[in-house]
Amino acid sequence: MTEDIGFIGLGAMGLGMAANLVKRGHAVYGFDPSPERRDLAAAAGITLVGSPREAAERASEVVFSVVRDAAQTKAVLLGEDGVARAVGQRTAVVASTLDPTTMADLEAELADHGVTAVDATMSGGPWGAEAGTLTLMVSGAGQVFQRLRPLLDAMGENIFHVGERVGTAQATKLAVQLTFGINMMGVFEAIRLVDSYQVDEDALMAALSVSVGGSWVVDNWRRVKPWWEHYRAGEDLDILLKDMRAVLREADAEGFPMPVTALSFQLMRHVWPAWAALETAQEGRGGQADESRLA
Repeated sequence: MTEDIGFIGLGAMGLGMAANLVKRGHAVYGFDPSPERRDLAAAAGITLVGSPREAAERASEVVFSVVRDAAQTKAVLLGEDGVARAVGQRTAVVASTLDPTTMADLEAELADHGVTAVDATMSGGPWGAEAGTLTLMVSGAGQVFQRLRPLLDAMGENIFHVGERVGTAQATKLAVQLTFGINMMGVFEAIRLVDSYQVDEDALMAALSVSVGGSWVVDNWRRVKPWWEHYRAGEDLDILLKDMRAVLREADAEGFPMPVTALSFQLMRHVWPAWAALETAQEGRGGQADESRLA
């Protein structure tokens, strides 16, 4: 059965997800403030609307929110022209990575407006969003999950109902992100270990991939490495840092230690960017990096 879907956020992840709903025959009413993203969305068959509220009003029931952070999520769902202002009952599917506490607060506020909240966090990157191969972690009432399942299947290959308590999917996604970040730091240190022996980086990745050192980071190193080589504020690396910061806030609020995550966060934020910049500068001069400057 096809239906009319509201979709808020047509960025690197949202556009691919919305386009795959169109491919399944659904009418998608999308909102994004960026003229560039709106042009791309129109080319993908998405009908553009002027506000999150209009996206919700044009939807049969379900509205997806795929924006960057908690502040944007609150604005598009609860703002003056947000989803909660639309007349009638709606189901808001929050696919952004927030944190369990924020998601629970959102659920309560949306319920006051007759909106059912579900979190459906995702992993797989823009390439997975475009291909429809995302991993989706969903929390919400079982009957709501079953009602959403055909739509989720249009966007992902691995769909997990991780719990009925809204916010559980946020915790699961943060667990994915902290594992990713910690593993990334391990790969960086592995490269540093063998660098003085002139081991080719591709050869190292090939060996790691068929050993106990194998991981998604290893298998996709050529996708991950540019985050550091060509850092741009607000893009992939900053998003991961945002999520690891949320992990540490949640751990602090709940009173349990996460020392490995904390160390990886600090390395990711301070030490490795400085090391990468120094390496680049030294390579340009034909010299070797002085690691003591990073102490």
